[in-house]
This record gives sequence, C-alpha cells and structure tokens, in this order.
Amino acid sequence: MVLIVLGFMHVGAPLIYMLWMKHIASTCPWNVRGDPSYTPKVSVVLPTYNEEKVILARLQNLLAVDYPKKQMEIIVVDSASNDDTVSLVKAFASQHPELNLRIIEEERRRGKTKAMNIALQASEAEVIVTTDADTYWAMDALKVLLSYLADPSVGAVTGTKVPLNPSQCSAVGSEVAYHDAYDPMKVGESKIYSTLGLQGELTAYKRPVLDKFDETSGSDDMASAISVAEKGFRCLQVPEAKTYHHLYHTWRSNWTVKVRRAQQMVCLWFRCLHLTLRGKLKLPLSMIIPQLYLHLLNPFVGVIFYAAVILAILRYPILALSILIFVVLPLTRKYLVSFAAHNLFLLMGFWRHLMGERQVVWTKIQETRVVPLNPIPPRTSRSDT
Repeated sequence: MVLIVLGFMHVGAPLIYMLWMKHIASTCPWNVRGDPSYTPKVSVVLPTYNEEKVILARLQNLLAVDYPKKQMEIIVVDSASNDDTVSLVKAFASQHPELNLRIIEEERRRGKTKAMNIALQASEAEVIVTTDADTYWAMDALKVLLSYLADPSVGAVTGTKVPLNPSQCSAVGSEVAYHDAYDPMKVGESKIYSTLGLQGELTAYKRPVLDKFDETSGSDDMASAISVAEKGFRCLQVPEAKTYHHLYHTWRSNWTVKVRRAQQMVCLWFRCLHLTLRGKLKLPLSMIIPQLYLHLLNPFVGVIFYAAVILAILRYPILALSILIFVVLPLTRKYLVSFAAHNLFLLMGFWRHLMGERQVVWTKIQETRVVPLNPIPPRTSRSDT
C-alpha cells in the first residue's frame, strides 16, 4: 500500500496534471484577443560568444523572416569572442544593408543576461525579442507570436521548439520526451491563464513589462516570466510559432546543461513560492501549486519511492518482472528515463542551490552548433499544431 501511494505521488499525480493540461491545450480555444496585423517595432536581441560555426546561417535565417524590415532591428551583443564571430557579423551587415543590424562588443565576457541587458538599454523598440545563435525560426514564427502579444492582457509570448535531430541517440530521446510532456502542459496553462515556461530561443516581451534580464540567476526566460507575472500580465506559449534547433547528443553535455538549468529553476521556483505566499504572484493557485510540487517536492518523493521499490524487489523478486515490462517497451522506457533524469537533475540543482552556487557564465558546448541543410524553415500553418 505504501508503495502504491508513493507511486501515485511521484508518477501518478504529475501524469494526471500533464494529461489534463494536454487535454485543455488540444480542445479549449484561446481566450486572447489577437491581431494578425499587429506589427510593432521590434528589437531582436542576439547574444554571441564564439559562434563562428553558425552565425552566418542564423543571420540568413533572420533576414528571411517574414516581417517588415523597417520594423525590425537586430542587436548582436558579442561577449569578447576569440574566433571570427564579430568579423562575420560585420561582413554580413555590410552585404545586407536592408537589414537593420548592429553589433555591440563587450570587452570581456560577463554572462548571457548581462549581454542581453546591454541590448535592452540600446533598444527603443516597442517589443524585445530574444533568440540564440544556434536556433532557426520558421519564416512566419515572429508574426504568429506577435499576433498574440497584441492582446492588452499579454506581456510575453514564447514559441515552441522543434528538434532537428530527434532520433539521434538516447540522450536526445530523453530531451524529446521531456518536451513532448511539458510543451502541451505549458500551452494548456497558457489557455487557462498563463505559464512561466518561456523559451529563450524565441520570446517576445512588451517593452514596458520588461525592466531587465535577471543577472543574479543567469536565467533569461523563467526569471523574466516571473517579472511579467508580478506586474499582472500573462505569459503564453504558442505551439504554431516554431523554432528549430539541434539537441545535445551526449549524456555528458546533457548533464552539464540540464543541471545548470535545474539549479536556476530551483532558485526561481523558491522565488515563486515566496511571492505566492506574499500574494504577489498573480497566477491561479490551481496552476502554481502543481508546478511547485513538480519542481520542489516531487524529486524528494522520488528518492523515497525508488528506495521503496528496491526494498520491495529484494523482498519479493517477482515484482522485478512488472518493472522489466516498462523497461523493455521503447515508448514507456523513453518517458521513464526522461522523467527519472529530470528529477535527478532537479536534485542536483537543489544541492548546488544549497551550496550557494550561481552560474551566470558557463563553458560553451559546441554540440548544438550545427548548420541545418535548410536554415530557413518553411511557414508553419495552424493546421500543423
């Protein structure tokens, strides 16, 4: 009985919440007053550090984006690259004067969010759009995103990531399974009211609701979402605004990146808990409580659950057969590995948070710096979502 209760707490309850949100995402309409003709002046913020492998393809992708060029500027902030990133950006800018592109060079590397704040200070646009050098937007992704941002209640809108190497290996499969579960959840939360799961690869913020990017946690997405929510605005994830990128294809790289992000998430979810208790986070409790449980409590429930499973197998070896069934089946194995790995990352993030570790500058991992065969993805029709 104890094992069943623990299993429900660790796996069953999160699964019910995710399936509920997925149902809402697929069946409920948007309660948003969108405007497809909304074309404000936007600043696309592109931080770079040693991006010579992909920067030209990324700029070519931005050049092809279906958005009025007179309404879009690109601000590249380079954090003291020691390769040819800067010279390539400058050459591209001179070859394409129709693109309002400027580059700001830092004297030393001080972290991604610091670079983004430099761009924020240099911009006078109505909307700030964040992106990365190793991601590629669908041609209509920006227009689709901004149509939702036209609603007065919405402060930020984010796109949905599509992996370019979804079947490469088990490490990639684990990350694909993670997004398969969490992306519909965030869309469901968005349709109810708001989500805190923004994507740095493509997020648009109304300038008045974005004071600065958080240089303490090093997070440019969730920290900004919390700030938007504090001001009483909604954050939405839009499934049809797609971005394309390569996932990390080794467990070592996946571990490095996910533990760093987990440490940021733990720090930020504690901030959410503090704000919720003070009544300053204007989100429905029906959404914030499950997320607090998923990220702050469930990893520890998992430790107790897995320990109970091991003890039960030692006492009743026949139970190993039922577990073996889940491990043998490819689909369940993929999701179980992803779920267990995600909780392990959160536990490591907890440990680093307790140790007072903060990473705002980290070692560049080049695995995702791969130029796709077509760096200009096609339009994404709404019927594809």
